[in-house]
Amino acid sequence: MLLKDKLSLVTGAARGLGEAIARRMAAEGAHVLVVDRDLEPAQRVAASIRAAGGRADAD
Repeated sequence: MLLKDKLSLVTGAARGLGEAIARRMAAEGAHVLVVDRDLEPAQRVAASIRAAGGRADAD
């Protein structure tokens, strides 16, 4: 867990490359803040990360 106890803010994280980066950072132990101009998809990504055991919030 390379990012254990770190906070990561990922912009454009509701889809594509930003989503993949957010998921990878969460898998490495980071608490991820999923940021996108479309809040609903960002919330879905954050919920999916939490469901997989990670820590994430959306804004």
